[in-house]
Amino acid sequence: MISPAFWLVSGNEFKITRSDDSQHTALLQTTSDCLSGQTFRSKITSYGDFRNGAVWASDECQGNCTIQYGGQYQTAEGFVQASCSGEIQSANGIGFWCDWDSGDGSVMMIGGGGSSCARADHGVGVTEANEAFFSFYASIKESDFGNDGRKVKTNNYSLSLWIR
Repeated sequence: MISPAFWLVSGNEFKITRSDDSQHTALLQTTSDCLSGQTFRSKITSYGDFRNGAVWASDECQGNCTIQYGGQYQTAEGFVQASCSGEIQSANGIGFWCDWDSGDGSVMMIGGGGSSCARADHGVGVTEANEAFFSFYASIKESDFGNDGRKVKTNNYSLSLWIR
């Protein structure tokens, strides 16, 4: 479920936490005025309208922000490349609308991406549609968050987005 805050709350930074952490410890937190006073929705849509099968990138990320990791990030789904630096992003970044090698993509790629970092299908909003887009076909691997476009292996927690 998306909170109205997604559309309404402006801020400068965001963090992602696990719902099973009562302290709300950041798995990742931006550090460089990533939102620049925008809402999160404004940030994500500023790169374009990628609905209805539109391809969002080819061997790049449309944008990125510097982050720092914390909490249980090493065991969180989607964070598998948190220590890898690759061709399209370094380990200390979160990329927006990323793609690598016409094979997969993510709306928010966590950590490195490219050949040396298992491509671009890790993070939040991941797809294995053979291009950076979401498919209408059930046979294509897509997930809200995870690694390699696979469905999340846990139902013990969800990811939470916080705006500051």
